[in-house]
Amino acid sequence: MSVVNGQATTVNEQFLPTGTITGQLRDRGGDPLAYTFVRAYDPQDFAWFYASTDDEGRYRMTVLPGRYVVSFEPIEGIWQSQYIPQQVSEGAATRFEVRADEEVVADDTVLPTGSLSGRFTTEAGQPLSRAEVDISTPDWGSVAYLTTNSNGEFTVPTLLVGSYKVSFWHRERQQYYAGKTTFEEADLVTVRADDETRITDSLLPTGSVRVFAVDADTGAAVPDFCVLEGECSNGTGSVLVPDLTRGPQTLSLYTDTGTHFSTETEVDVQPETTIDITVELRPAARIAVTVVDRQTGAPVSRVCVEALEPTAAQLPDGYGYCTDKAGRMIIGPLEAGTYHLFADTRQTSYGMQWVGPDGGAGDQRSAAAVVATVGTTVEGPQVKLDPAGTIAGRVTDAANGAALPDVHVELLSFHPGSGPKSDAVTDGQGRYEFTGLGPYQWPLLFSKGGFAPQWSGNVGDRYKATTIPVTAGDTATYDIALVAGTEVRGSVTTQDGSSAGQGYLLAHNATNGDIVGLTWMPDGQYRMQVLGVQKIYFTYHLHDGDDRSYQGRYLPKRGPHRGIYTIPAAGRTINMVIQTG
Repeated sequence: MSVVNGQATTVNEQFLPTGTITGQLRDRGGDPLAYTFVRAYDPQDFAWFYASTDDEGRYRMTVLPGRYVVSFEPIEGIWQSQYIPQQVSEGAATRFEVRADEEVVADDTVLPTGSLSGRFTTEAGQPLSRAEVDISTPDWGSVAYLTTNSNGEFTVPTLLVGSYKVSFWHRERQQYYAGKTTFEEADLVTVRADDETRITDSLLPTGSVRVFAVDADTGAAVPDFCVLEGECSNGTGSVLVPDLTRGPQTLSLYTDTGTHFSTETEVDVQPETTIDITVELRPAARIAVTVVDRQTGAPVSRVCVEALEPTAAQLPDGYGYCTDKAGRMIIGPLEAGTYHLFADTRQTSYGMQWVGPDGGAGDQRSAAAVVATVGTTVEGPQVKLDPAGTIAGRVTDAANGAALPDVHVELLSFHPGSGPKSDAVTDGQGRYEFTGLGPYQWPLLFSKGGFAPQWSGNVGDRYKATTIPVTAGDTATYDIALVAGTEVRGSVTTQDGSSAGQGYLLAHNATNGDIVGLTWMPDGQYRMQVLGVQKIYFTYHLHDGDDRSYQGRYLPKRGPHRGIYTIPAAGRTINMVIQTG
């Protein structure tokens, strides 16, 4: 909001409905646990709320409706959390469902404690000093981190009773107790009340693997490739990887030049032995481009050109490969197919663009179509850059006119966990500034929690958005009032009726594949804001409690439109059944 000198500013607000979590915490002897910090966390909405117990161990916190995990740190001097009721793992905690104007009680008693100590040595029994020790819960929650002393010893004097997994790092090698190579295989270590649990482990013996690579189609040797991180063949056609822990190991192979796709291979490493393996690499397509200044024709370096699919285009996070001093770069490895090119110019003074047949554009539909073929390097259109301009404006709430801070302004939708390549975020007054845009017509995407993602013009379809004309060296103004959209809710189960677990559920516009709604689903139930009226489909990235993962596009067995849903202006419930067999 803006406050003007000498004038009164009126702010009207309406409180959201709330519920209450209350309870009492006691120590092992039954006495109140006074002045202890308590947290409530809703995994679906990433919402945190806090309270503190009084001198009687009682706490009370006001929260938004949702399903919460409640935790506290009962032991002074350590940071370990206890989850209600009496759990050391978040995954085992109760989800307390809080509804508007209702009160939920979450009492707990502090778990007993014990200690955990141990020793880590070489295979010959010599102590390993300064080895890193990480103690975690079975669901990956880190509890303690320390290093071994000169005798290879470590001690955690106080831990809540429960089961833990222990990992050891020595230089570049990691292993898990007892003598395991993966977290999943690691033995559980049980800490008992008022008792010292002691473990010993030794560094697993190592072996070597010599890797050869061949083309999966022709069988010809691939002279240049790399294994793991930086072990490269340098034209020799083979890589020797030493000091691998005995037992099953996963080796990743890739080519710096993009001629072949990366892959992984499993090998059973034998101690004090060198094993020779040959790995097939699948050949890829590549696109070569030259980037120049439109006016002078001079080459431009440090421009990163991305090859994106015509639908469901997403900008990756960070920089990819970029042009050299001659303005040249090669994009790959790529699958065979048709691509649109996007020039990221953030490291220069030029404007970003979709690469057209003879110049740039702000609309992907004006991009040149480049057909890539496996085993070849096709030359893309010359990228001709123009100076940059800016779009700036203010974002408000359509319901009440209030300024909206922390609204992300983007060129394309993005997948959770990857992030947009370039975006702007509104400040406390709802103002944003999006720089580095080529002088073309641009649509912008606005997204914020509690509102449906929406394009300029308050539409869900990028191709129906209001485009904003940008002029080189100038700032175009575009203000928008965001609408909340409509709530889409439901359940996601497997074919046997059980919950599909937790993870991301995404709604996509059926025309261009853009993400138009997303939510984190903690327990097979979801809700998200989507702008109506539009047609959508769903994709999911889920995992259940048995470490099984499911991902893909939702395609029900029945229905005339095979997973295409029309979202009206009012809310809609869509229950999904994922086929996992």
